[in-house]
Amino acid sequence: MPYRFCFLLTTEVGNQTRYVNLRRYAEHDRDVEFCWIPLSSFPPPRIARVFRALPTVWVSRLWLLWQLLPAFLRLRRFDAVMVHQFEAEMLLVLRRCLTRSPIVVSSTDEAPAIDEATYPLYEYQRMKSSRRRRLRLRNDLWRCRHIDFFIPFTKWAADILEHGCAVPKERIHPIHVGLDLSRWASPHPRSTTAGRRLRILFVGGEFERKGGALLLRVFKAHFSSVAELHIVSSRAPPSHSTDVFIYPGFPVGDERLVRLYADCDVLAVPTEADLIPWVYMEAMAMGMPCIGTAVGAIAEVIDDGVTGFVIPPSDEAALASALRLLMDDPRLREEMGAAGRKKVEREYDAAKNVPRILAAMKSFVDRSRHRHADPPGP
Repeated sequence: MPYRFCFLLTTEVGNQTRYVNLRRYAEHDRDVEFCWIPLSSFPPPRIARVFRALPTVWVSRLWLLWQLLPAFLRLRRFDAVMVHQFEAEMLLVLRRCLTRSPIVVSSTDEAPAIDEATYPLYEYQRMKSSRRRRLRLRNDLWRCRHIDFFIPFTKWAADILEHGCAVPKERIHPIHVGLDLSRWASPHPRSTTAGRRLRILFVGGEFERKGGALLLRVFKAHFSSVAELHIVSSRAPPSHSTDVFIYPGFPVGDERLVRLYADCDVLAVPTEADLIPWVYMEAMAMGMPCIGTAVGAIAEVIDDGVTGFVIPPSDEAALASALRLLMDDPRLREEMGAAGRKKVEREYDAAKNVPRILAAMKSFVDRSRHRHADPPGP
């Protein structure tokens, strides 16, 4: 019997990469019938103009419901639905209270913020009142009780689900979709020519939250005469320095970003709040050492002292020290870059991870079929 899977996945920001990679490698599986519903909270301009009199949040919700409608009208024909979008997950869980079909699989980089002292809350989350955050946590815990299975992106999120939310371990299978490594591969060895300036790369849409301002201060204070800083961000301030190069951002899949990774020597994104940014995996796939911070699941991606350095957030001295070590030791950069590439090939290769995700979903369905199979006759 074939498997019938529906995917309700957000495609905003870096999640577009996740959607594309998952779909590309999943559709090699001939045992599965697929239904793909990419979701976005931002309606097209023509739709936004029609409803411009309504509050923006209402228009966003209406647009999401419109995108979800085709899938929800035929949910009963699916064996399992994978979801990565809050409103869609809420509707599926509410429906789950009435019927046991299909199986609901949550797959996201997030986890409930059980401990706000250690959870990397974004600015919009911190701006909410403590009462609203408590309500959201209760909602998250309730959803965790009613979702059938979880395929979180990281072990960090899996640990929160198991130990903080009391989700049974057998319902949690952490697997990251991974990268298309046929695209992310350094085309040439990095230059170690004497006298060549170290090229530091920063990639992050939200410049402040991703630590761009911190990196810029450290660079100007310690490295502007001996290195170059390349910043890919639509929110970076304009630069009047010959040592700082600003790129307003590239569309998803733009080859210019791949070439920039290939031309630079070190990725430094000292983010203040993140879960598991794609940029570290992309840089490691291109053979670059990475500097990240000890927030979210970043220490799960970057092996401190092996594929790069994991420093405390907002620590200018630690960032300057890590950059200095990498600038002064070309061999260390080369060794860390090679180790990073090997780790990505081992743990974040979409060609390997997507079949593992499908295998996990099939096992969920098989369990359900076995559990609900008719008992044998006399």
